[in-house]
Amino acid sequence: MQATMLRSGPILRFMPKSALKSFKQKPPKKVPALKCEVVTDAQTIVEVQRFRARVFGAAYGIFFDQGTDIDRFDEFSIHVVVRDTKTNQIAACTRVVTPKAKEKLGRYYSELEFNLDEYLSGKDQVYEIGRTCVDETYRGGKALSVLWMGMVPLIVKELDAKYLIGTVSVNLGVKSQKIIATEGYIHDKAKSKKIVSLKAFNLKEYLLAENDEANFFERKDNEVSLKYRNKDVPSLIKKYRSVGAVFSKEAYFDQDFNCADYFVAVKVNKRLQLKLKLVCKIIDMKAKK
Repeated sequence: MQATMLRSGPILRFMPKSALKSFKQKPPKKVPALKCEVVTDAQTIVEVQRFRARVFGAAYGIFFDQGTDIDRFDEFSIHVVVRDTKTNQIAACTRVVTPKAKEKLGRYYSELEFNLDEYLSGKDQVYEIGRTCVDETYRGGKALSVLWMGMVPLIVKELDAKYLIGTVSVNLGVKSQKIIATEGYIHDKAKSKKIVSLKAFNLKEYLLAENDEANFFERKDNEVSLKYRNKDVPSLIKKYRSVGAVFSKEAYFDQDFNCADYFVAVKVNKRLQLKLKLVCKIIDMKAKK
């Protein structure tokens, strides 16, 4: 991945000024030691890109040129970060691609991996959440809770989003149980939709390569199914399902990161807003125990 410099000037040109002003006047409630903020200057976005490179690099074992994770979507996105109030270090971050930014760029990031023509047809006010990462030191729910609590009023209320889309990644460099549980969970319990992956991940080929095929398939009523433990399902997958998300039936194989990406979409309504707030509170309560 090649690193390029951001042009100077307003970075949030595709974010309504009224939304940013309202967000700053009424920031989300702070959880002790952590705060959520919208990034508005190029220098801080470079800090975010270096943070992402460090976290993604450690998690996926990859190297970023100049220690910076950057692509053309960054300049036209809303960046939200969570900081440790004691050290001022970034604990978590994400970015939001707005509909106007999509018009400028020609596509959402998800469209680099999935054919979304049918899904996006007739829809407006679609916002994409992506490049989300949490520092290992702050994993366990608290930082993610603060991040979501910061984004809920911004995206749902101020930006009047009708749909939230993105991808959820499962690291293939760790134990096979993670991808097995994800595939089984989405098939058995989550809402799923046939969305064409531009480079489909083949679970059977992956398991054969790992010599794990026999350990995870079982035959019931003349049908072959996956056997998995619910605790192996990534927490983010469960959280999205709890708010009514729809997942792609097949994943995209990201060879650079060695992970399987699932497309995820959520329709925004009042019920969802209440659920998001409840989920964040539950996450926070668990993190404090």
